[in-house]
Amino acid sequence: MAITQNIHSVTAYDNAPFFEKALKHAVQNNFIDQVRLAELINDAATGSLQIAEYFDESTHLRQNLEVSMRRMVSLVSLYLEDTTDGELDKAAQLLKDKPFRALSRGGSQMLKALYSMPEDEHFGSSRLDTEREFLKKCLSKELSTAKYRQEFKDCERYKSQINLATLLVKKLGATVSELNDMHASTQHVIRTSLLSLAFGAKKAIASKTKFPDEATLYEIFTSMRKEWALLGDVTYSSKFIEDVPAEFQVNIKTTLQSIKNEDIPKIVNQSVSLESVLNDLKHSKYFYLHDQLNEVSRFDKALAADWFSLIGNTDASSTNEDSSLLTLFLCVAAGVARKSTLKAFEAKKAVLNIRENGLLQNEVLNLIKTAPHDDINQLMSLWDDFIDEASPYLLDSSDENLHEVMSYLTDRCNIQKAKK
Repeated sequence: MAITQNIHSVTAYDNAPFFEKALKHAVQNNFIDQVRLAELINDAATGSLQIAEYFDESTHLRQNLEVSMRRMVSLVSLYLEDTTDGELDKAAQLLKDKPFRALSRGGSQMLKALYSMPEDEHFGSSRLDTEREFLKKCLSKELSTAKYRQEFKDCERYKSQINLATLLVKKLGATVSELNDMHASTQHVIRTSLLSLAFGAKKAIASKTKFPDEATLYEIFTSMRKEWALLGDVTYSSKFIEDVPAEFQVNIKTTLQSIKNEDIPKIVNQSVSLESVLNDLKHSKYFYLHDQLNEVSRFDKALAADWFSLIGNTDASSTNEDSSLLTLFLCVAAGVARKSTLKAFEAKKAVLNIRENGLLQNEVLNLIKTAPHDDINQLMSLWDDFIDEASPYLLDSSDENLHEVMSYLTDRCNIQKAKK
């Protein structure tokens, strides 16, 4: 760029309104003269080459240089407006005192600081973009100062949440490695840790060696319900709060109050089974370590037992078998008594009912919807796969003696063979 270029030559590159205002203000109010303006122009030209190289873009293409100039001006604008809080006199003074590339670096450092912050409140979450990709995205959408400040404020809150959650987990004597692997929500981890430290210290957690699992949560809930039945109240300890940094005190006290106001009334309500309460709260508010060796927890089994009891199946030992479930669904689809095992004549009656009245699909689906929440999708898939394959047999009127359909059902359902 030639030294003779005027202010309009510089602002023609500008897509950042604050920089344009600051530069015009600086010229009009004699903060900078033509010599200083020429220095800024030449410095900007050199800086645009460096930015193109940083992003691995050819410096021989005019289009790339124009893009680089816009990026540079965006960085300067971001830095100027943030540093001066939008005061034009202060911004004009910075344009007088600092090289254009130094102002650009200031904006770049702001974006890199944002990149270094967590982008959400979960453990183990890492940015998918590289730092270079992140900067390019921010500059392509011309991140405003107001937007930058809001994002940085959000990230600071996420960082504070992670720091508090980490501190509480360590107070339990646990590590965050598993929480990182599971991308645990810090809000849920904080709530679970506070429940354990405040309400579980004297009840269920004798040796604090790991983060609570589902069984430990259940023990704490059980103890709280028993204490309520005995004393009409649930006591807790707040001693662990004494050495917690002041910056976390409000968060801790607010969460403890929320546990007392929202969760305890549910936990001590004798009219609702404790398994149901746990199932609700563990998904909506708490976090626990899974038992990798036992995919179906005893609580899920308890809920399943409640469900099968509700739907009239007393054969608890068969609740995990697909054949028992399919037999039960077959009964519902046929409108006959619900059983998990059928005698041959009962199965034939079910088939004849279906041929006469049609499949009661909605009845089966409504039944499945009452199952434990975690099992619904699996049960839906089990039924869909079965009925798609079974329908031709169930509805085949040419199979008058029911030989084909009974052979099919015997392989997939619990059909007792007739004694000879």
